[in-house]
Amino acid sequence: MTLSYSKSCLIGAVMESMAYGIYFLLVCRCVRILWQRHIKGRISLYLITATATLFVLITIRMALDNYASVTAFTYAPLTPDAAEIYLGSFGNGAMFRTGTYVALTIVADIFIVFRVYAVWGSSIYAAIVPALLAVADIITGALTIQTIHQLTAGESPDGSTLATHLLIFYGFTLSVNVLSTFMIASRIYLAQRQTRLIKSSMNLNMAIEVVVESAALYSSSLVAMIAPTATGSNVQYCMLSVMSPIVGIAFTLIIVRVGSGLSPDTNAAPPTRSLRFVTPRSEFTSEVEISQFQAADPLHAMENNEFQLHLTEASHSQHTDHSDGGLGRELSK
Repeated sequence: MTLSYSKSCLIGAVMESMAYGIYFLLVCRCVRILWQRHIKGRISLYLITATATLFVLITIRMALDNYASVTAFTYAPLTPDAAEIYLGSFGNGAMFRTGTYVALTIVADIFIVFRVYAVWGSSIYAAIVPALLAVADIITGALTIQTIHQLTAGESPDGSTLATHLLIFYGFTLSVNVLSTFMIASRIYLAQRQTRLIKSSMNLNMAIEVVVESAALYSSSLVAMIAPTATGSNVQYCMLSVMSPIVGIAFTLIIVRVGSGLSPDTNAAPPTRSLRFVTPRSEFTSEVEISQFQAADPLHAMENNEFQLHLTEASHSQHTDHSDGGLGRELSK
């Protein structure tokens, strides 16, 4: 039995409402964590802005989807295929629903690109490729909305032009998410390798775990939406509806898990901020500044761009005391 367009929209609205309930609980927890950081003076404007913007867009999308589904199946109950006719009208409502999803996807992309920029020491070069993918995502999202606007009443939403734009849009979104997550996790891993002080039980490992888990949730959902879109199945509209709260879940999950220490590996480490190595071979001092991300409050590092390592080298030609056999270590707070 083929799933009709109207039924897929109805099922999608139900799935979206269920996922929104999970997202709303996470948002409540997220707001509590952010408020606690605000009291301590440890909050950043961009994190609050991103959280609030996503919540508004996801809520609007959920309300519009439910309104459209309820109206489609109730406004003319005696008319045959009334739901198909209503949902296939592709008026401003369809554009607005699609526009909210495109907008929240772009907000999420911009946030993760900014994380790459921050994690890699505010390096523009590191963020160039993710930023270009995000720009391409914005362009294809705009083309998708324009294509929906050009659809006539009763025309199939599975046309080749729209499907192509959707596949490209989803592909760029998936690329931004996977690449950015890989770059963030790689940078944190390099931090561990360079410091050689952070064991598997400490919070940098927790950061990698949480970031990768959240990205896996979002990426797997995107793949589950790309597959039916490529085959022209109406299941894609079920997944499209539920994607909005999934974006929010993936975003807030990082804040909630890191902020409340829900990872199984949350043993706090002493707040170590710098490590100085002096070797007779190198003739210089390498100072690795480690943020308080490895301490009891790793969310503070997320909010203040402290995933990064600041590596500085200073001339040490005057240093001649290497009485420890080649390696002297100084821990400073």
